[in-house]
Amino acid sequence: MNVVIFGASGGVGRCLTEQALAQNHQVTAAVRSPATVNITHERLRVLHCDVFNAASVSEALAGQDVVFCTLGTDSEAPTTLYSAGAKNVVQGMQAHQVRRLIFLSNFGVLSETAQDLRGAALLFLSKRFIPHTLADHRRALEEIRGHAPEWIVVRPLALTNGSWTGHYRIVVDGLPAKSMRIARADVADFMLHQATSDNYLYQVPAIAY
Repeated sequence: MNVVIFGASGGVGRCLTEQALAQNHQVTAAVRSPATVNITHERLRVLHCDVFNAASVSEALAGQDVVFCTLGTDSEAPTTLYSAGAKNVVQGMQAHQVRRLIFLSNFGVLSETAQDLRGAALLFLSKRFIPHTLADHRRALEEIRGHAPEWIVVRPLALTNGSWTGHYRIVVDGLPAKSMRIARADVADFMLHQATSDNYLYQVPAIAY
């Protein structure tokens, strides 16, 4: 497949790039700073792209089969990164007739409730420390639900730099019980599976160990 990864230089995006290449896909890494992608491969194209720029996003989407969006920011300030990125990606998908979007979101985006103290603590911390991120993720989800042809939006729990395992739990409603974390490599593994699976189509699954 031809796949484009917006945010390919970030933690999940880098893992996704490596795994997609290992599975023989043609990969376009669409990033704001191409120098941050320190992977070289004959099937990898690194493209300068600003997700706030619709023309830049549209260029990255030409000829693609599947879109992965793994945008992220370390800032706790108000942001429109996720919603603006989602809007431009979805519009570009429509223009280039790209069917499927797999979008990295955040636990807490659905205002979900926890089944145990661990989950409750995570949700409390997310609402306390990243309210602006969650608010913009909700705007992005509305955009995707309203306009993307096919989509899966992923809610990982707290991200770590652990090794790939290929084993994790997935729930559509709420959060996995008694869970707190998930490795970026395993989030990438799950996202890559959604390129060819309809199991979670039009859903917002949470993923954790």
